[in-house]
Amino acid sequence: MLSAAGVAAAAAPAGPRLAVVKWDPLQGRYVLETVDRTGAQPLRLAGGGERKRPLPDLFEAPGWSPDGSQIAFAGKAHSLEAGPRGTRLYVVGADGKGLRSLPGTRGAFEPVFTPDGGAVVFTRSRRRGASIWLAELAGGVPRRITAARRGLYMLPGSFSPDGSTLLASRFVEGRREEIVAVQLDTGEVESVLRRAFEPVYSPDGAKFAFIRWRPLRRRDGTRTVSSDIYTARADGTGLRRVTRTPSQDEFFPSWDPSGELLAFVRNLPEIERENVLIELGIGAAVIQMNADGTCPRKVLAPSPVAIYGAVWQPGPGREVGRIAC
Repeated sequence: MLSAAGVAAAAAPAGPRLAVVKWDPLQGRYVLETVDRTGAQPLRLAGGGERKRPLPDLFEAPGWSPDGSQIAFAGKAHSLEAGPRGTRLYVVGADGKGLRSLPGTRGAFEPVFTPDGGAVVFTRSRRRGASIWLAELAGGVPRRITAARRGLYMLPGSFSPDGSTLLASRFVEGRREEIVAVQLDTGEVESVLRRAFEPVYSPDGAKFAFIRWRPLRRRDGTRTVSSDIYTARADGTGLRRVTRTPSQDEFFPSWDPSGELLAFVRNLPEIERENVLIELGIGAAVIQMNADGTCPRKVLAPSPVAIYGAVWQPGPGREVGRIAC
C-alpha cells in the first residue's frame, strides 16, 4: 500500500547522478533508476517486472526536485494498456524510499517540480488536447493552468531559477511546434521560439537547451525528419546548434548543475530502424557532452534496452563540470 504521507527529504546518493527510465522488452522490466556520471552504480527507485506496480510510463523523463532529494514520475497503477487515463503521478525519495502517489493526478504525465519544491506541474490529456495543471505536494485538488481546447497540446518543460517563467512546448494541430513562456498566476502564454520543443533552462537561467526537427532524405529517396539539440538565450535569440548527427534522433536534454555539461538520449540511426522495437527506443544511448557540443561521450547503452530521459540531479556539490577532450 502506498503511503499518503509526504515524502521526507531523502538522503541522496553521493556524487552526480542521472535519473533514467529503462524498458527491457525481453525481460519484461520497466524501471526508474539513477546511475552515476559513468552510467554505473544503478539504484532502482521504482518499477521492476510486469507484475510490479507502479511501473514508470514509457517515453517519459522523470523530474527531480530542486534540492535533488525527490523524483516525480508518471506511472501505471493498473493495466499497461490503459492509455493516458491509466497513468498518475508518483513521488519517491532519491534513496528509493517513501514512494507515494499524488492525489488527483489521474491521466497526468510530464511532471516538473516548481522551484520551491512544493508543487509539480504536469500535462493532462482530454478530448484530443492537453493542458498544463499544478498539484501541491501537500495535497488538495490540482488546478488547471492553461486553456484546454481540441487540437491544443501543452507540455511543461522547465522553470526559470527564480520561478517567474515556465517554458513549455506548444503543439497545435496544423501548425509547427513552438516553445512558449507560461505565467502560472494568469495562465498567459507568450511565444518564445518556433520550430522547437523540449526546452530546459540552464542552472543560471541565462539560456535554454531544446530540440528541433530537421528534414532528412533516406537512401531510397523518401523523406523523413530527425532531431538535433540546440541552445538559445533566455529570450529565444542567439541560436546555436550543438549536435550534428545525420539520421540520428536526440531527445531529453538536461544540464548538469555546473551548466557546463549536457546529457541527452540518442536513438539509433533512422536508416537502421527496421522494426517497431527500434522505433520505440531499443538501442538508445545516454550521451554526455560539453554545452558547446564538444567532447561527446557515450555513458550508458544497455542494448537491447530502451532508455527514456537522462536527467541530472540538481543541487550544490553535484556539479560535473566541463569534459576535457
